[in-house]
Amino acid sequence: MPSITSPRRRSPSTQLHQRASLASERTHREKRLYEASLGGCVESLAQLLQEDRLILARASVTCFNKTPLHVACMLGHVPFAKALLAHKRDLAMELDLQGCTPLHLASANGYAEIVLQSDPLACLAHDEDGRTPLHLATMKGQINIVIELVKARPEAAEHRLSHGQTTLPLGVRHNRLETLKVLMEMVRDGDLVNAQDDKGNTILHLAAANKPIETVKYLLQRSEVDVNTVNRNGFSALDIVEHFPKDFKVIELRELLVHAGALRAIRFPASTTLQAAPSTNTPPVEVVLPLSLSGEIRKQEEDKHKKWIKKKRNSLM
Repeated sequence: MPSITSPRRRSPSTQLHQRASLASERTHREKRLYEASLGGCVESLAQLLQEDRLILARASVTCFNKTPLHVACMLGHVPFAKALLAHKRDLAMELDLQGCTPLHLASANGYAEIVLQSDPLACLAHDEDGRTPLHLATMKGQINIVIELVKARPEAAEHRLSHGQTTLPLGVRHNRLETLKVLMEMVRDGDLVNAQDDKGNTILHLAAANKPIETVKYLLQRSEVDVNTVNRNGFSALDIVEHFPKDFKVIELRELLVHAGALRAIRFPASTTLQAAPSTNTPPVEVVLPLSLSGEIRKQEEDKHKKWIKKKRNSLM
């Protein structure tokens, strides 16, 4: 009767050695994949996929911080990025350690072709600072990217940052007038154009505070811009300008605002209740005109009265 031989078991040390060897091979391939993404080498990517069909499935954020698609989007390796997405489309929604999708990086760096290959849902993803790809594209002045992102997901323009600002104020803050113009033309929403942040400021308040003449001129030409909105401190855009030390720019800003019908908050009818529009995070707050402004108008009236009395006294002498 032939003897039955049991399967030969490998020793624990042999198993550990094989596991270590396999892990080393995978690490080496991942390093090669990272290097291929740095160089944008599609041929190297194809070779790696032949050697290991699951390499992209394992290519999550490791010691390299970013996925191969993140790297390709940063460096503008369009063919390489397209090849990655062709093999594994859900790489478009992978996050790096800063919470950015590849679309965030492509948008900031202006690579429209990569953006078009991405998942449209990535347009609404936000990083650890609450910024969407549209926020970054606006801040960087990437006009073509802004157009594509708004076309893909128009609601991205309404996404608010932690302090209540939408995309439009970023165009003002970062002095991206041409980008702001594109957004205004595409959005054409009076409510969004006059949206107030958590402090009640509109884009006109911000423009008045930052003093870019051309931006203020452009906003005042737009019929949907409300020139007399009051923020939570009780200031209109004209109030902000009036509080600056007088120079040529401030004088020009004041003339532009007054010509467009802007008023100081102290000139509004006393019976008018002024409210800053509530943000999504804070309750509505009734705006009370600051004591400094109330005192200022009283002082102006007292000065006028004193001058009138002095003039009358002189005429009688």
